[in-house]
Amino acid sequence: MTDVFEEVEEEVRRDRYQKLWKQWGGWIIGAAVVIILGVAGWRLYAWNADRQAVAVSREFIAAQKSLRDGDLEGAAEAFARLSESGPRVYRELAQMEAAAIKLEEGELEEALAGFDAVAAAARNDIVRDSARLRAAYIFADTGDFEGLQARLQPLIDGEGPFSYLARELLAVQAWKEGRFDLARETAQPISLAFDVPESLRERIQILLAVLGPGAGENASDAADGDDAAPESGETRARPQGEKK
Repeated sequence: MTDVFEEVEEEVRRDRYQKLWKQWGGWIIGAAVVIILGVAGWRLYAWNADRQAVAVSREFIAAQKSLRDGDLEGAAEAFARLSESGPRVYRELAQMEAAAIKLEEGELEEALAGFDAVAAAARNDIVRDSARLRAAYIFADTGDFEGLQARLQPLIDGEGPFSYLARELLAVQAWKEGRFDLARETAQPISLAFDVPESLRERIQILLAVLGPGAGENASDAADGDDAAPESGETRARPQGEKK
């Protein structure tokens, strides 16, 4: 009797599965096909994206070579193409290079606008902060001190890889403006940091030596002196023994 009941139960289960399959089998097969096609499509997309990235990187390197060789027109055309297509990071880098070409050609306003546009749209922190700093270097020669400080402060507060360079630029411009206390306060943390490049540390030490401990009390005298303000990245020390 046990065998009979088991056979009946098996038949009932089989009939139930057949009904379920008739009702839902098409949907199950369709879902499986969608999953398979989705995986295959994603792999095809990734493969194509890799190929595109390699092609774009080669074109970007070729454009940089044209720029190094002095072919500004050819480089500008190549970067213009790259800025409109390809992976996002390459578009942003190409836009920065196009702005750099404008700077090389002396078109400061267009160069500044180009770097500002990249800084506003970039998703990559390194690209964004690099564009901000390069824009600030241009603004230092064309804008007012308060505007420059507003541009540099986010970089300084962010403590990213460009923080020290932003501090240096602000300190030098403060020196030029006769704001010696601010220059000293801005430069001092660079001289005390452990992870500062040696070349930058040397420039800051020269700037602090020029400022001196009492420079803030003699702002008017120092501002009227014959010494040129130390340029960020190109600071010069006063020769020993030279008098004002």
